[in-house]
This record gives sequence, C-alpha cells and structure tokens, in this order.
Amino acid sequence: MTGADDLQRSLDEMAAATDRLLSSVDRLSEADVRGPSLLPGWTRAHVLTHVARNADALGVLAHNARTGDDGPMYPGAPDQRELDIEAGSGRGLGDLRLDLADSADRLMAAFADFSDDARGREVAMRSGATAYGWEIPRIRVREVELHHVDLDAGYTPDDWSPDFAARTLDQISPFFRDNRDCPVGVLAATDGDGRWEVARSGPTLAGPRSALVGWLTGRTSGDGLVLDPPGELPRAPRWG
Repeated sequence: MTGADDLQRSLDEMAAATDRLLSSVDRLSEADVRGPSLLPGWTRAHVLTHVARNADALGVLAHNARTGDDGPMYPGAPDQRELDIEAGSGRGLGDLRLDLADSADRLMAAFADFSDDARGREVAMRSGATAYGWEIPRIRVREVELHHVDLDAGYTPDDWSPDFAARTLDQISPFFRDNRDCPVGVLAATDGDGRWEVARSGPTLAGPRSALVGWLTGRTSGDGLVLDPPGELPRAPRWG
C-alpha cells in the first residue's frame, strides 16, 4: 500500500493533468466543442462531459474507500451514464468548462484526510475489476490523459511522459493478456526498460513507451513502431 506522501504525489499529478486539459479547453470555441472528437460518434462536448462524470464516479469510489460502503460507481439505471453524457453534451462551452473544473475539485476534496484504512480498502469499479483507494488518483490521471488526446485539440501521445506511459502499460497490459485476443504478444520499450505481455503468444512490438500506449489504447495506428518478426501491424482490440 502506498503511503500518504505517495498519495499526495498522485494527487498533484492528477491536478496537473486537469490543468493541462483545462488549458486546452480554454483554446476552444463554441464551434470547436460541437466538432468531432477522435472517439467515433462523440463530439468534443461528449468527451468533456464524460471526463466530468468520471470525476464524480471516482469520487463515489473514494467515498466507498473511506467508509466501506459498496455503492455503484455510476448510480442509477444501467444506461444512466450514457444518458447523462448525451444530455450534458448539448451545453455551451462555458458550462462544459465549469462542470469539468468543479467536478475535478470535488474529486480532489474527496481525498482530504484520506486515512490508512481508506488507502488500503478495495473498491469495485464499473467493469467489475477492483482497485485500492490509493490507486484512484492514478486511474483518474489515466482517464484525463487519454481523453485529452481524444479531444483532438493539439494534445497527442507524444505529450505523455515516459513515466505515465510505463505506469499505464503496467495497469492495462494484464487486461489485454487475460481478456482480449491481442495480435501482439509483447510490447518492448526502446526508450527505457520495460516489457509487457499483452497476449500468451505473438510477435514483439517495440517503440517508445508513449507510442506503445497510443497503439494499445487505440489512439494511434502504430506508426513508428517496429514488429518482430516483421509484418503489417493491425490495430489493437478495443479496450473497455
């Protein structure tokens, strides 16, 4: 279990990722938020609404970690999450930005005086997977960083730090290995140490850590990555 100092570093990283996203939003116009994002069928307004609702959902998990409650990450009907995103996507730019900032502030406040018990308690995510309380800020950083790229507002996988990329590969590679038929067996970093098994067998895909995350999460086609043995690189299976 991580200590209080480690949690604070994760919270600082979470705040910095949010600030970068808000800076990108500040460069958008009303017309821009109606334009398409990199996620099929979603405008930029959909992406921003989703990120805001994710903050509230992770706030529920922080509450559950603090109290031992087992309330659902996204309360309401099974399709309530999608309905809320669709409804929120019609708002103006100012309301979208305010919601994004306010929801991030609420999430940050949920970690005030976060006890040892809260950091070490497991909570259930929407997917059915579990996470410890101390992991919630790191999950939020991943959410913000990936969807910042989806906003298609000038922020790309090249802007991700190698440390963030390596941690993300640590987090999600077991999911691909255990739950998806990935066409690649191993991801190998060329900008530092790191090898991640994403299937029980298959070729090795090598490249910078951020580029590997971009390919694995469907944010890039894999340009610049090298397959061994050589061949045409397919897209990774859908994540989520």
